[in-house]
Amino acid sequence: MAGDDSGSKMSPACASLTSFEAVEEVDVIHWINDPNGPGLLSRSNSRNDSELYSSPTERPELYNGRILLDLTSSGFWWSRGFDLESCEETLARSGVQVPPEDYELPIRASLMNTEVRRYMYFSSASFLMILAPVFYLAAWCCLFSTFHLYLGQYVKSFYWAFCLIISLAAVLLTTVLLLILHRRNQKINVNTDLRLIWANENLVKHNILVGVLDVTKRCTSVLHLCFMYFDAKECERRLASLLEERHQTCSGLQSLLNRKLGHLCIVIETNQVSPLNSIKVECEETPLLPGNNRDIHSNDNQQTQQVFNTLTCLVPKGTAQEIAYQLLVTYSGLYVKLLATQQLPCIRSSIHAKDVQVPCLCQYIETSILKLSSCELK
Repeated sequence: MAGDDSGSKMSPACASLTSFEAVEEVDVIHWINDPNGPGLLSRSNSRNDSELYSSPTERPELYNGRILLDLTSSGFWWSRGFDLESCEETLARSGVQVPPEDYELPIRASLMNTEVRRYMYFSSASFLMILAPVFYLAAWCCLFSTFHLYLGQYVKSFYWAFCLIISLAAVLLTTVLLLILHRRNQKINVNTDLRLIWANENLVKHNILVGVLDVTKRCTSVLHLCFMYFDAKECERRLASLLEERHQTCSGLQSLLNRKLGHLCIVIETNQVSPLNSIKVECEETPLLPGNNRDIHSNDNQQTQQVFNTLTCLVPKGTAQEIAYQLLVTYSGLYVKLLATQQLPCIRSSIHAKDVQVPCLCQYIETSILKLSSCELK
């Protein structure tokens, strides 16, 4: 995952993920942003809006940070997935031509399997609404039984005050748990955001970034797959110059990357042939029945296929240009999620995202990830 020297061309993805499942059609939500005001959600069916933006003059203005397409799906892992077949036509009406092979297979392989959908549900906000009262009751019972066991003879006179103190302590513990989980939601998620590296590496050459997020609507989890317009070439050049300047002024750029990004590790399953299976041992005894010989060959074929789990660290390496490109592709999914959920701070000094008045992708990596310099937030 490295860009070329000119920074005007993005390299294709070289990765393979898990198998994908077929998905069915869902409704499409188009996000219409106004630079001078809040966004507007308009729901329409992907099959009935083919005449929308029929002329080039009716196409929406493209600027960095604009949400072009928002696909929705239920948060339950047994529900139907995103309608990726309608993306090409909808993006084309917005003025962006993206081949379906650049996003369908990567997104389906990354987000559509049952394990990932199950994880996304149990980490969603709607499941936290179920987890919070259960954790409160468990904490209250544990605190009450513990302190009542040792202070039972002292709390008889002020039993109601004792129960009140236990309730406040349980509420405090539940609040701390929810704050920790909310804080972790603002950081990169290895199981969702990093799985979109393959898709973003294909889409970034079309000036498109994709991210997945969870939104609670009427106490129900709804998954959103957002396609955002963002020209990352200027961000790549600026971030590469910052990294090159950091490398020239002070040593230890790679140690800085290892310290900031050392926790980004993924497990990759690889099929390898064990070296022990290649050793053929000659045996004087031969099977008397032909069926036994067939069973031996079938067992040998099963033993040759072995799955190995390899821990791969995603700390970028190489030149400043290559490191900048890898950082942009790695954190693009998180950036889309934070921008769509309005979790990015509003600033006046945005370099490449002035229309939405939030830090651009290179500014976010500079200030929030690597912390190379301070940025004035207002």
